[in-house]
Amino acid sequence: MSWMTLRSPRPPSKLWIRIAIAVLAVAGIGIAAMVGLIWFALEGFASCRYMVLSSTRSPDGTKAVFVFRQECNATVPDSTYATIAPMDRTFSPDRNHAFLGFAGHAEILPSWRGSNVVEIAMMPGGRGRLHPAR
Repeated sequence: MSWMTLRSPRPPSKLWIRIAIAVLAVAGIGIAAMVGLIWFALEGFASCRYMVLSSTRSPDGTKAVFVFRQECNATVPDSTYATIAPMDRTFSPDRNHAFLGFAGHAEILPSWRGSNVVEIAMMPGGRGRLHPAR
């Protein structure tokens, strides 16, 4: 009747436990690397950069008209904007909102008519839209 005796299951050996831990660790590192690569790719895909094309100072030197281009990788078409910003701080498109914008590329030629009046000449090259001044 010895073949019918019930044995308690044998605990897994330490070698199998180590192999299982190693496999889980490699799988976890692989998943983390894939998530990191996907995150990096998507972050670069949606990033935008701003390039200042020109700046024209006012006669009193307190402000300037900045013409800049926004280039986003593949999320929106490139656009050209104009904004007025104070000269005592560095220019930032987030802080100095544009009052004129064009989808695509356009040449914007600002000139000051006194310290508080700006004349804007635009060369065709895109679909323009006038933004309200803030």
